[in-house]
Amino acid sequence: MFAYIKGVITEKESAGHGHTVVLESQGFGMDMQVSQQTFSVLPEIGEDAQIYTIFVVKESEVILYGFADRDEKELFLLLTSVTGIGPKLALALLSTFRPDQLCEAIVQKDDRMISQAPGVGAKVAGRIILELKTKIETWQQKHFIESQTQLSNSHSEVDEEVKSILTGLGYSLSEILHTLAAVKKQHEDMSQDVEGLIKESLKALGAGSVAHKF
Repeated sequence: MFAYIKGVITEKESAGHGHTVVLESQGFGMDMQVSQQTFSVLPEIGEDAQIYTIFVVKESEVILYGFADRDEKELFLLLTSVTGIGPKLALALLSTFRPDQLCEAIVQKDDRMISQAPGVGAKVAGRIILELKTKIETWQQKHFIESQTQLSNSHSEVDEEVKSILTGLGYSLSEILHTLAAVKKQHEDMSQDVEGLIKESLKALGAGSVAHKF
């Protein structure tokens, strides 16, 4: 229905395994369910944001799911194409793993890792691997090409410094490019702020304790 929505974040709430965000746009307040990964990278209340969306219509309800970037949205759609995987289980997987982590687990047939997500047992993990391995390999190749293009087009000294620091902390180029692009999209005012970009990137990568040092 809508590829994405731009607006101002008016509410952010985390309860148990659920994370919700209210985005106000053109006078409408849209309640979105988001993953832990998206929740952590989105700006604070009162700040502007662009959130990619998917509407899921059921007999008794209409739910709007939000994503910080296209990659997470595309992976959500791939997960919900698996037999027996609904939106809630797909969101649980995306809350447990970053897109690159989950993709690697699927390609490596690591059902033990995948089954760490709430509600995902060995049988479901095996089905995800069986139905998505080839699709994920194709998706990864597309993402790698786009990342390499992005790198070659980026000549910003700030970007290079951020990449250098994150590489030194052990993150792969693919992880860095994916995360940095998402952070810069959500925090446009940080384009020249090395410290801010590193801090927000580390938060998105799940390294909160390290982020506090910057």
